[in-house]
Parts: sequence; C-alpha cells; structure tokens
Amino acid sequence: MSSSRKTIALVSGIVICLLAVTPYVLAIKSFDWGVGLVFVSPVLVWLLLRVGQALERWARNEADTLPPDPDYPDDTD
Repeated sequence: MSSSRKTIALVSGIVICLLAVTPYVLAIKSFDWGVGLVFVSPVLVWLLLRVGQALERWARNEADTLPPDPDYPDDTD
C-alpha cells in the first residue's frame, strides 16, 4: 500500500467533510428555515460515510464493488 494514497484520501476526506458540513451548519444557524435542515442531516451523514468508504477503497487499491453481505452468503454448491 502506498502511504501517499492514504494521505491523499485522508486529506480529501477532511476537505470534503469541511466543504459539506460548514455551509450546512451555517444555514441551520443563520436562517429561520434552516431548522428544517436538521431532518436532512441523517442523509448528509450517510453520504459522507459512503464517500469515506469509497476513499478508503481507493487508498487500499481495492475493487469498487462492495464486499458480499455476511448475512446472505452465496451458495457454494
């Protein structure tokens, strides 16, 4: 594994989080209608987690497909 890929992924993830969360929080704080944005926050967190997972797969040079679900293993017949 290349440590430069890990560093780039980490810095990119931090920048993406700052660019996504900062305007979101400022909108909630500044506008009367911003309180309604609180209901969107689970979607924002989910999207940021997905971006983080994609960056981690890129840093480890893994395939873009998700691993199989352990609750539903494939048949090995």
